[in-house]
Amino acid sequence: MKELSQVLKTSLWATVGGLGALAVLNAWISSQTQPLQSLLPGEERHHFWRGHRLFYKVMGSGQPLLLLHGIGAGSSSYEFRAIMAELGQHHQVYALDLLGWGNSERPDLKYTGSLYAEMIGDFVQQVIGRPCHVIANSLSAGFALRSARLQPHHWQKLLLIAPLGDNSLIPDALGIPLAQIAYGFLSLPVLGLAFYNGITAPWSVRLFTEQSLFSPSYALDEAVVDYYYRAAHQAGAQFAPRSFLTGKLNLPIEDDFRVVTKPMVLVWGEQNRLTGPEQAERYRTLRPEVPIYRLPGAAFPHIEAPQTFLSVALRFLAEADPALPG
Repeated sequence: MKELSQVLKTSLWATVGGLGALAVLNAWISSQTQPLQSLLPGEERHHFWRGHRLFYKVMGSGQPLLLLHGIGAGSSSYEFRAIMAELGQHHQVYALDLLGWGNSERPDLKYTGSLYAEMIGDFVQQVIGRPCHVIANSLSAGFALRSARLQPHHWQKLLLIAPLGDNSLIPDALGIPLAQIAYGFLSLPVLGLAFYNGITAPWSVRLFTEQSLFSPSYALDEAVVDYYYRAAHQAGAQFAPRSFLTGKLNLPIEDDFRVVTKPMVLVWGEQNRLTGPEQAERYRTLRPEVPIYRLPGAAFPHIEAPQTFLSVALRFLAEADPALPG
C-alpha cells in the first residue's frame, strides 16, 4: 500500500509538473506573437454585434459587395489582398473578419454555422444597409447561402468559391461521439491550447499552406506563411478553430443551393485539394444552370490567378442577365 501511495504521489507531481511546463510554453508562444495588422486597402472600421467587436475594411463606391474569407487556423480577410483594390474601383467593398478570426474579437463561444449565417445577415442589415453582392469562400460560402435562403432581401448576387457545408474532420467511430470528445479536450485551458499551438507551429502552418491551400507551382511567399502564423496565435485565436475542427460549423447546404433564387456562379481552383472537383460536379447535378468556372490555383484562385478571377467576378457582378455562359 505504501508503494502504491508513492507511485500515485509521483504520478501526481509528474502531471502537475507537465501541466506547468505546458502552461509556461503556452505563455511563451503568446508573448512571442506579433500584433496583427490588416494589410488590405481601405478604411478600418468596427461594428459591435451582440456585444462583440467585428473588424472590417471598406473602400470604393457604388453597389455594395461583401467579401467573406474562408475558414481555417489563421484565416482572415487577408486572403482578398490581391483583388480588393480592383473591386473597389467598381463597388463599395466591405471585407469582414468574421467573429473569432483575424482582427475581429475572438471570444470563447460555441461557434456554429448558423451563428455565422445570422451574423453576416445582421451585418448587411446593420452596417451596409442595403442589398449587396457577396464573394464568399469555402465554409463562408455555405454561411452566405444559408443567409440568402433565410433573408433573401439582404442579397443580390452570390459568387461562391468552392462552397462547403460539411467539414467532417473527426467522424464518429463505433457510436462514440469523437467530435464532441475532441471539442471538450480542445476546451481545456492548458492541454487544449498546447495541442492547438502544436498543430499551428510554424512548420505545420508552412506544410499546410504549401500542400493544401496553394498549388505546387505557386511561389509561396514566406510573408504569407508568417501572416497566417501570427493570425493563428492572436489571443483567443484557438476558440473558433475548435468549432471548425470538430464540425460545429457544418451546415447542410444542398437544400439551400437548390432553393436560393439569387443569381449565382461557382468558382473552383483546378487544383483544389480541400474541396475537390467531384464536389463541383455535385453542384452541377443539383442545378445545371448555375455556371461553374474552373480557374488556375487551388483553394485560393483569387490569390493565385487574381486577374482571371477578377475577369469572371466583375463580368458576373455587372451582367444584367443573371445567367452567364459556363
